[in-house]
Amino acid sequence: MAKTAKKENFEQVMQQLSRRNYDMVYTLCGDEPYYTDKICEKIENEVLTEAEQGFNQTILYAKDIDTLDIVTNCKRYPMMSERQVVIVKEAQYLKNLDKLNSYLENPLSSTVLVLLFRGNGQLKRTNTFKLLSEYTVFESERVADYKLVDWIEKYLKEKGYKTDITGLQLIAESCGNNLSTIENELAKILINIGDRKNISVSDIEKFIGISKEYSVFELQNAISKGDIRKMSKIIHYFASDPKGNSIIMVVSSLSTFFAKALMIGPHQQKTDAELGGLIGINPYFMKDYRSLLKHYPAQKINHVLNTLNLLDLKSKGILSNTGDENLYKELLIGLT
Repeated sequence: MAKTAKKENFEQVMQQLSRRNYDMVYTLCGDEPYYTDKICEKIENEVLTEAEQGFNQTILYAKDIDTLDIVTNCKRYPMMSERQVVIVKEAQYLKNLDKLNSYLENPLSSTVLVLLFRGNGQLKRTNTFKLLSEYTVFESERVADYKLVDWIEKYLKEKGYKTDITGLQLIAESCGNNLSTIENELAKILINIGDRKNISVSDIEKFIGISKEYSVFELQNAISKGDIRKMSKIIHYFASDPKGNSIIMVVSSLSTFFAKALMIGPHQQKTDAELGGLIGINPYFMKDYRSLLKHYPAQKINHVLNTLNLLDLKSKGILSNTGDENLYKELLIGLT
């Protein structure tokens, strides 16, 4: 019999798994693979003992199978075990998803079926999703860029570590919006600092392999202060190593920076907290935006945004690209 729909958050799903309260079907989907992978790994590693896994755990890849193969595997009974586990990875590639419907209407209680999707695609529009929703559905959403600092701070706190706001911003900026990358880079730091619980900026620079002096964060800081000499120094550094300093990422970060400054321009009488809520950033960083607006009036910001848009198109090959080194030269001219 189908059960009441239960769309749960990450903590709820992980708690149920830790208590060994298993559902018959798990649908893991969404744009952020970090959380869906964590749930899938926990099921893969903990539902069955290592001895039971040999006969009772099946991992399928959607590109290599027919949807009916899933049904066939799910209908098998476990051997010398209370249950079996069937995991389907890259489930977004499944064709004829409705072939699962009859099984989902009456699944085997001894089978734990996991469907691991990357994104959602058209999944929610299918009749199959209605059936999947009667079991555990977890949709993982990407952490917004402006929330990354808070995410990193919380992650470190849960592990018993901390760093200052500059360190948090440096980690967020250097790793990008990829939680798995952030976790891997943080692991390097934690392994290397030993028993120390306070992470310094120099730890971050050393163990992640970045330089605070030459970063998009420092470039934005130089721009906000109108420090042309420092802007030139950082951009020339980027141009000398375009492979290690993606022009696409730099342009994207600066576009967001200037676009948000343009948004708050008419509202500078508001408090930092109010402006932070308006553009979705930590109020701590409002000083950089207020400083930027002293050196870049609205007309100049619009000029910079037009330049950044052209550079974005060139860097992606949509317009003629003369090479990243030349694009960085255009960037410097556009900013000054």
